[in-house]
Amino acid sequence: MPPMSNKSAIERGDLSSRLRRASRLLGFLILVGVAGFGDVGRAQSVIVRFLNGRNGKPITDARVYVALDNKRQQPLDLSTDRNGEVQFETNGAQNFQVVAIGHVACGDDTISAPHREYSIAEILKSGLLTQNNCGRGNYEPLRGRLLYFARRLTFWEMFRN
Repeated sequence: MPPMSNKSAIERGDLSSRLRRASRLLGFLILVGVAGFGDVGRAQSVIVRFLNGRNGKPITDARVYVALDNKRQQPLDLSTDRNGEVQFETNGAQNFQVVAIGHVACGDDTISAPHREYSIAEILKSGLLTQNNCGRGNYEPLRGRLLYFARRLTFWEMFRN
């Protein structure tokens, strides 16, 4: 095999260094694009934490329905975890309603009170607390979360409904 000339080796080296620089530049541009526009495509999620209004403990293993304001979608059927939380994607909705089966919100006077709508923008910005007429406690809103105070329905309340 004949030896290669120095000129072709230099040209090859120049070509490979150009390719390396181009690939680094492309990688940098991709990184900047992902970092700059990462939040645009990311879905926003909300956490609702269900607390027993009487004692402040998490309500675990409760069945929860979440209805987003875009009525085309079926309500989400969720269950609270060991921290009393459910998490869901907002899918572009502005508001939502939440219903915990077998529980009533501590801020409602009656179990037949209409379900309140909660602003997703307000929850994501600063957090929200529901009213707690069932007990006492010093709670602060947490960004991205709704703290929902509830109590179990009594036998008579379930029987009447």
